[in-house]
Amino acid sequence: MNTLLLTGASGEVGFETFGELLMRRDRYKLRILCLDRKLERKMFKPFNQQVDIIWGDLRNETDVEQAVDGVDAVVHVAAMIPPVADHFPKLAWDVNVRGTKNLLAAMKKQDPAPRLVYTSSVSVYGDRVENPEIRVGDPLLPSVGDEYAKTKIEAEKLIQQSGLKWTILRLCGILTKKLKIQPLMFHMPLETSLEWCHSADAGYALAEAVDCEGLYGRIFNLGGGEKCRVKAREFMRSMMPMFGIAATALPESAFATKNFHSGDYVDGDELDRLIKFRRRTLKDYYETVKRGISPMQRLLVGMIPAPVVQQFFMRMSEPLRAIRVNDLEKIKRYYGSRQAFRQISRGA
Repeated sequence: MNTLLLTGASGEVGFETFGELLMRRDRYKLRILCLDRKLERKMFKPFNQQVDIIWGDLRNETDVEQAVDGVDAVVHVAAMIPPVADHFPKLAWDVNVRGTKNLLAAMKKQDPAPRLVYTSSVSVYGDRVENPEIRVGDPLLPSVGDEYAKTKIEAEKLIQQSGLKWTILRLCGILTKKLKIQPLMFHMPLETSLEWCHSADAGYALAEAVDCEGLYGRIFNLGGGEKCRVKAREFMRSMMPMFGIAATALPESAFATKNFHSGDYVDGDELDRLIKFRRRTLKDYYETVKRGISPMQRLLVGMIPAPVVQQFFMRMSEPLRAIRVNDLEKIKRYYGSRQAFRQISRGA
C-alpha cells in the first residue's frame, strides 16, 4: 500500500483533501505534517488511530525529512495565505518558498522519489479586470503588493526545476463553509470576473490527482467552471441580502478599482475531463448559505440602521483607509489616483 503525505491538512482546502484521502484508506496509508499547536491537536485527535501525524514545521529540515521518509506521493497544500502573507512577507516567503524547497530536497533523497501534487493560485496571473479570460500559458504578473502571489510563482519555479514527477494546480477562489467578511474583499474591483470552486470539490480534485498520470509534468487551472462564474458586483448583491444586509450598504467607493486578481479559467474544462471533480455550482452554494442563516439572525441584522452598517463596512475598507490617511502609494495601488477616487465617489 502506498504511503501519502499531506501538508496543510488544517486549512480549508487541506481538510477537505484530508477527508477525501481518509476515505481512500484502502489505497493509501495517510500521513500528515502539521504544526504542533492547540488547534491542530484538537482537530486531529479523533484521527490519531487512522493517520500518521508528524508534528512539525515546513521550515524545519529535520521535521520535513521525517515526514517525507518512505512516502510514495506528496500533496502539498500548506501555505501562508492573504491577508497574513501580505502583512508578513518574510514569514510568507519562509513558509511558502523555503518550506517548499525543504520539501523538494527531502523528496529527492528518496529512492524512488515521490510524486508531487502542488496547489498554486489564480493570484499568479495578477490583475485581469480588463482581460478576464485566463489560460495556463498566460504571463505571470502578480499585482502590486501581492506577496502571496510572488511566493507561489517562486515555488512553482522550484518545482519545475526539481527533476521530480510533479503537477501544479492553480486554484481559483474557494467557497468555504466558514463565511467571513474581511478587509481583503474590498481589494477586489466590483467589475472583477470571479470563478469559484467549492472547497469540497477542490479537496476531491487533489485526492483524485494523485493517481492521474495525465496530470504529471503539466500545470492546470482548477476552477468550478461556467456554473461557478459571476461578476464581483453580482456576487455581493446576491450574498448580502441573505444576511439581512441591503446591497446598498456597500458603497462602491469602498472597493478598489484595480490591482487585484481573478478571472475566468477558459481552459479549466481540461482538468475536469481528467478527474471529474466539479460536483457543485454557485447556485448550490447560495442555497447552502441560505440554509445556514436563521430567520432570527437575518431579522436582528436587518434591525441595525443602514447608516451604522455602512459605516462599519467603510471602516473595514483598506482602500478607503488609504484615502483617509493620504497614503499615496496605496491610493495609487487601489484607485490609480485620488482624482480617480473622487470620480467613483461622485458616481462618475
